[in-house]
Amino acid sequence: MKTVYHLLDEREPFSEVNGGAISRWAANTLRDGEEVVICPSFDDSYGFPIERLYELPRWSSVGTVHPVIYRSPWPIQKWTYIYLFQDLLQRVKAGDVVYVHNRPACAATLATIADKYGIQVVLHMHNSMLLQANSGQINALRHTPIVFCSEFLRREAAAALPNKFEKTYIVYNGADGVKFRPPERDHNSIPTVIFTGRLVPYKGVHVLLEAMRILEKSGVVAKCQIVGGSGFGNSKGTRYTRKLERLKANNTELVGYKSGAALAEMLRNASIFACPSIWNDPFPLAPIEAMATGLPVVASNVGGIPEALAYGGGLLVPPNNPEALAGALRKLIEDPAYRQEMGLRGHASYLDYFVWDKVRDQYEVVIEELSADAIVHATVGSKA
Repeated sequence: MKTVYHLLDEREPFSEVNGGAISRWAANTLRDGEEVVICPSFDDSYGFPIERLYELPRWSSVGTVHPVIYRSPWPIQKWTYIYLFQDLLQRVKAGDVVYVHNRPACAATLATIADKYGIQVVLHMHNSMLLQANSGQINALRHTPIVFCSEFLRREAAAALPNKFEKTYIVYNGADGVKFRPPERDHNSIPTVIFTGRLVPYKGVHVLLEAMRILEKSGVVAKCQIVGGSGFGNSKGTRYTRKLERLKANNTELVGYKSGAALAEMLRNASIFACPSIWNDPFPLAPIEAMATGLPVVASNVGGIPEALAYGGGLLVPPNNPEALAGALRKLIEDPAYRQEMGLRGHASYLDYFVWDKVRDQYEVVIEELSADAIVHATVGSKA
């Protein structure tokens, strides 16, 4: 019986507290399966059985040298990654699948030796890093199935690298409907706008702070909570987070990093979710978790975010435009009925498209097609 191994990147501990979006995707999509998660480190916060977790030796140390490896010529990259994967290659058996998350160089390396070991390789892209791949990596990935977390990412890759990949798929992100569930909200209380995510410039939190300042000056009564840190877990303060502290208006507070049940509780106590990204955000988890909690979403019209809101539940605004963001927030703040209606639409959209069971179905299409291809390949090989 084949085993599917999911390789998280070297900076992604498998942890609800210290892990990021990829860790959350793996934990929720794979929870009821038999796949093995390969990671630099793990804890018991996701409740996975220990036999389904594999701490790859030397993998966590790659984080400090990864930029050097990535700038090296392709033959050196291949040699380096083959060396790093020796323990994994001794573990896999013919017919197994190695499902690589967000590391084109790793998937490309494994693709060059897949026939030798009788394994199949999949690459799942959660951002635009594939566009940085060198020609050696791209050529090695030609026959490798590429999964994208949004149609935006797939189109972006197709435009930059036309006719380079034989098979591509879309597997969306989702949210945990048990943890992120709608409460009974008091729509007549002072509305609270909430942001959850990393406090880094491209997430646009400074734009939201300016929008809240505009609302305050206009006499609009509302509160804003900024939930997150510069990284995951107990991250350090940065120049940017200190700037946010200085910029925030009286109606805004930075509450720090939250995860799991504590994060979900903050969303349940909020009224409106803001996603002010100023980059091509591929398909962030945060708006989906907000929709699962019944919150209306105001988000930048960038990247894959419009796909998350395509079925209702949110308003799109131009990126890096605090006036437009403030205007959309004001519509929802001052109209409780509209706010409630938008939240209900978002929750219905979440149930129809973004529960983790739906994501699992999309993922299984990839795995089943791999199995079918393997059978065809084996049959053709036996006839030859």
